[in-house]
Amino acid sequence: MLKLHNNHEVRLKLLTSREVVEKFKEWSNYELVVKYDGNGLWVSIYFKRIIKSAKPKTVMAIDLNFDNITIAVFTMDDRLVKLKRFRTPLRKILTHRIWIERIQKRYPRSWRFIKGIKRAIKKHCERVKNISWDYSHKVGNLIAELALRYRSLVVLENLDKLRDNAKKSRRFKKKLALWFYRRIRFSINYEAKERGLIVVKVNPRGTSSRCPRCGSRLAGGGHRVMKCNKCGFIGDRDVVATVNLYMRFSSKYSRCGEPGVSLNALKPDEAPSGMQGNKDEAMKSNHINLHESRTPLF
Repeated sequence: MLKLHNNHEVRLKLLTSREVVEKFKEWSNYELVVKYDGNGLWVSIYFKRIIKSAKPKTVMAIDLNFDNITIAVFTMDDRLVKLKRFRTPLRKILTHRIWIERIQKRYPRSWRFIKGIKRAIKKHCERVKNISWDYSHKVGNLIAELALRYRSLVVLENLDKLRDNAKKSRRFKKKLALWFYRRIRFSINYEAKERGLIVVKVNPRGTSSRCPRCGSRLAGGGHRVMKCNKCGFIGDRDVVATVNLYMRFSSKYSRCGEPGVSLNALKPDEAPSGMQGNKDEAMKSNHINLHESRTPLF
């Protein structure tokens, strides 16, 4: 029952799933927001809970890309124990963007004023928004559950200034405008902290283009395969990025003395144990693991 001005009372019905009710029933609510949009009343209830961070046993490095999200879990002694890749729905979002552009080109002067055309454009825009939020929540929950299973400290890329520093082609900027990395990062951060996991951010600059073995610049070998001409290292571009994120976090926080985290940085002449041994065999093994663990959400 909600009391309004002039002694009016409104009985509100809570529309949510039983799963959500069970999840938040032991939380304490601290704020209730009521909004009237002309068609009806909407009520948002905010909950809070004190969460104690657990001491991590592994480190999960996450690399965000246009087409996929690659995660790698490392033990404290630099062993790669889990490698997984999730596809993103960016191509589906681009399809809706193409339809919007076609409508605008067909009616270049009148699309802003004709209700039917505006309604069609709005429908595609809402679809883009729904796809991005739905995917972000789903993948955030999946990654957080995996991190909880391995008791991982989560390492995310610090992409706060990505749009400001982007100096790429027009096609890249178009993809970047539709890339919802902030929503994905927010969902992962929220879901991980809700489970008592520690989340840190590191600078991602050069993580996908530097050799994790000798630090030299990598050259493209085709189909996202990177090769180091100096030491002969070969690896998948996304996997290399997760390795470098882990190494950058390891070197930074081992010096700073982060409480509860004791990590050993990799030596300059070695790669993580998941990539050691014969280069061709290691690369083949990595491709097999990635293919088997690739999880589509759409």
